[in-house]
Amino acid sequence: MYHTVNRSCTMTPLIVSLVLCALRLSSVTGQPGDYPESTDQLDACGQHYKDLLAASTAWHEKSCNGTTKRAACVVPEHEKEYLELKQRCKKAHDERNAKANEIYEKLPKYISEMNLRVNLLKESLRQDLPNLQAMVNEQKSLLEAAWKYGAQLQRELLLTSMESNRMQRALLLHSLLVNVSLPEMMQESYKYHGGNSRMVARMLKFARKLPLADERVEVYKELAQLMKSNNHNDRFPAIIFSNDVKELQDRYKPDHAEYEGKVVARWQAQLLAGNFNEALMFAKDYPEYYARIEKDLYSVLKNQWSVDAFNRMIYLPNNLPNAGQRVRAFRSVLDSLLANQTKQRNDAFLMRLANELTKLESTLEGSNEATRNSLNEAKNVFQQFAYTRDFSAYAELYKIFRVAL
Repeated sequence: MYHTVNRSCTMTPLIVSLVLCALRLSSVTGQPGDYPESTDQLDACGQHYKDLLAASTAWHEKSCNGTTKRAACVVPEHEKEYLELKQRCKKAHDERNAKANEIYEKLPKYISEMNLRVNLLKESLRQDLPNLQAMVNEQKSLLEAAWKYGAQLQRELLLTSMESNRMQRALLLHSLLVNVSLPEMMQESYKYHGGNSRMVARMLKFARKLPLADERVEVYKELAQLMKSNNHNDRFPAIIFSNDVKELQDRYKPDHAEYEGKVVARWQAQLLAGNFNEALMFAKDYPEYYARIEKDLYSVLKNQWSVDAFNRMIYLPNNLPNAGQRVRAFRSVLDSLLANQTKQRNDAFLMRLANELTKLESTLEGSNEATRNSLNEAKNVFQQFAYTRDFSAYAELYKIFRVAL
């Protein structure tokens, strides 16, 4: 009995229509009851899919209500809803067909117009293409020229920064440059400023601050060649060069006699003649480098002794710019006299030295302990001469005989 009633219910026109509707929906959404996790964008015939699903569920569960009467299987409200849905779907179907037919009718015209416009565009491009190509080539040339000018400007700024002693900026600009030749840049700068020793010293300072050892060697080699070929290797930058490059002697080892050696030899001749200008300027501007050559520089008096040279160099110490330099120079002059004391009578010279040392001592206020100790050691040298008078004795004798000296 139950089977018969169920069969009867499923054969009603309403249920058949529902089945057809469900089949239509299943063609879009899959099996009845299977729908995507998100159906926010789905609708059918102007009604949201979720609403359709709820309605179809109500139609299915409440149509027969377990009765065997066929008439009871039709719910008027459901039938009305269903018919309205069918009407909306038919209307939507008809509208889609009408729009599609309209498009199909106009499509040949659209294609013809599109073909005409494409042909016009092709003709326009055919005529304009050479001009467009020329414009592109011109813009490319302008861009390349701009990049080239920018690189050149950056290079000029680097050189200007180096030459104006703005090393931090020069190093920054150098780090931004690509495919730059440091030797070529040194050549360019030296071409205009090689005759100015201070400018060459700045080139060496830039090289000293380069973080890459290979680049430093490149610059040093170039500057060494430039100084030598221009006969500038006997000027004070050669001293800076010789001392700086010693840090890289495992990579580059020039003949220092051709650089520092030449400068020292020239200055030694000047000191013996009483010309202190270059040595004093170097001592003032580059005291750390001057300290490295003092011993060799002053050795000339001991090795090429003459009373005339002594009489000139006795005034060197008190002309030096700082206390440590003055004490060391005085000690060198005093040691030179001691080494050659058998060649003349020395009392008069020792009196004059004691007077110069007294002047020197008066300038040491605020000096460090090492400098004062060096001064005391120099005073003790006075007792090592044949006449064993001490410094104080010679200082007093100078006051007595200064007119005669």
